[in-house]
Amino acid sequence: MERQIRAIVFPASGEVELRTLTLPACGPTEVVCETVYSFVSPGTELRILRGVAESKGRFPVIPGYSWVGRVIEVGAELHGWREGELVTGRNPVFLPGITSLWGGQASHHRAEVTGYDSVLKLPDGADPWDYVAVEVSAISWRGVSAAYPAPGETAVVVGQGLIGACSARWLQHFGARVIVVDPVASRLERARRWGVAAAIDPTAGDAREAILALAPGGADIVIEASASPAGVALANAVLRQPAARVDNDAYPPNPGIHYWPRLVYQASYTHTQEVQPGGLTGGEGTLVLKPGDRTVGDRLAVIERLKEGALPTADLVAAPTPVADAPAAYATLRDHPERLSAVVFRW
Repeated sequence: MERQIRAIVFPASGEVELRTLTLPACGPTEVVCETVYSFVSPGTELRILRGVAESKGRFPVIPGYSWVGRVIEVGAELHGWREGELVTGRNPVFLPGITSLWGGQASHHRAEVTGYDSVLKLPDGADPWDYVAVEVSAISWRGVSAAYPAPGETAVVVGQGLIGACSARWLQHFGARVIVVDPVASRLERARRWGVAAAIDPTAGDAREAILALAPGGADIVIEASASPAGVALANAVLRQPAARVDNDAYPPNPGIHYWPRLVYQASYTHTQEVQPGGLTGGEGTLVLKPGDRTVGDRLAVIERLKEGALPTADLVAAPTPVADAPAAYATLRDHPERLSAVVFRW
């Protein structure tokens, strides 16, 4: 049956409103889910709200790709699914007549149960609040795990927005010694609570000198998550020079490319960034990574880590925001990032 649902809609650049829309009937191989919480990915959704990149010329838009919900209807041809199960979802089935980028900010969703955009089941008895960060933090997981961090390695994360913060947390999970860089005091304070080796404000002095004083010779892994020219330049400047590697038990006798200095471009870049390749390479080599989107495997890996309590939701968001307050919440994210680094809507 069709349902009347609510959705957050960007009708034009800079505008946010709630609308009532019609959700078509559940398909035979789909499930319908009622949203409990949806997570705002600030970088992506604010970029869409500004009317650049993906959303250019495509308003009105339903934003968002991260939500936790409860199955309320199961398609007639599906087996192994039941009503009441909790799931995490990314890109739901599009609503007709409106652009979805990527359509997660809505009260209900039709969702696929196979393939790249499949909803994934959460553990039995889960508290949905504990899993609201699955989809966003899985992006960071993909970048960090692609770099193959070894225990005891030094990693620098440039930028402590949501993706950079989760990257720092996952690096710690792998046993790396983590240094973070960001100009926002509240983000640095969060990193200190997590026990990073150092949290550096680049506006307070020479960040490169501060990092190299803590990591002589440079970092084994640098994750660039700021998307800024200054951040890209800093990331290049603090990567370890090959001769600085100290052999220890973390490295095999003949280390391959996964133990070269690794530079991971983790942000979304809407402007051209210039890098001088000659400054990155040496006798050992440099591995430069630009991971794609998270996979089902990345999402499943994060579900298991969240089950273990590796990234408490409260470390990212203090409390959920009623969806009726969405216009004000987006305005605060845009205008006062020092006050609010992420938002979870309660539906």
